[in-house]
Amino acid sequence: MDLEHDVAGLVEEWLAGPNSEANGRFGYQALEHYRPAVLHWLTVGCGLEGRPDPDLYLRPTPTALQDWAIDYATAARSRDAACGAVRSFYRWAQTPAAAGGPDLVPAGTAKSLQFQRGGNFAAGLPGREPLPPDQCRWLAQAADRYPGTRREGPHRARALVYLCLNHYLWGRHGDADVLRPGQITAMRLSGRHQEQHRTTWDVPQKNAASDATRLQPVHHDAVRAIDEYLPHRAGALPDNGYLFTTVNGRPLEPQSLIRILRAVAATHPDLEELAPKLSADAVTHSPAAQHPA
Repeated sequence: MDLEHDVAGLVEEWLAGPNSEANGRFGYQALEHYRPAVLHWLTVGCGLEGRPDPDLYLRPTPTALQDWAIDYATAARSRDAACGAVRSFYRWAQTPAAAGGPDLVPAGTAKSLQFQRGGNFAAGLPGREPLPPDQCRWLAQAADRYPGTRREGPHRARALVYLCLNHYLWGRHGDADVLRPGQITAMRLSGRHQEQHRTTWDVPQKNAASDATRLQPVHHDAVRAIDEYLPHRAGALPDNGYLFTTVNGRPLEPQSLIRILRAVAATHPDLEELAPKLSADAVTHSPAAQHPA
């Protein structure tokens, strides 16, 4: 690795290129928050006199990243975002030269920085610990039995929960399988693609420009839940194309999805205590390897 790169120039080179998490460029908000976070990581978290220390830069550890994040930001969400920025940077830094990347660090470096279950996940706050496979199964069962409310039928809730569990249903946890609340609520009716028995959807990617989408596979159980919801989908206002709407036909907000997620969890006796503080992170970061597709 050539450490003669100016640190700021290295970060700008990364941000100017394609977002490794999407088919597009970084969005404005990502640029605003990612730039200072990664600069601070390189010059302070693994820095040596304001420049990357080769030993720390080439072989960063989850513990070092987490310790740095705790000092870097007070809020748990800000720490999560800062760690995500660093991992995104390393995904770019490990891209082979043959693929047009800088080839600065060994392959797999970004994946090695993922926090493992049992550690101080995110901020270690209640409701933010990843769900074990049994709790994912219980959440799906709760969605199957959820009666809904006067304002909300059960079909939309079931489709939303199944999409949050998309990676669990597949039995894998790759970036291409995880769907977060902001992505789910931004899904549009026109984004669906059917290829024989395979369904994919155009979904916006985290921290990407607003027009950047990627085809993500949707598990057939989630697809069936969506199809059951569609006849009940509200469209009182002119159809804006969003898949999930409120009872008034407006686009559903991510916060409303989280509220529905908690309401569904509260109906299961083994999740009832966890439900009031359940976060989307707990669901999307839950391990999936023990569950068959």
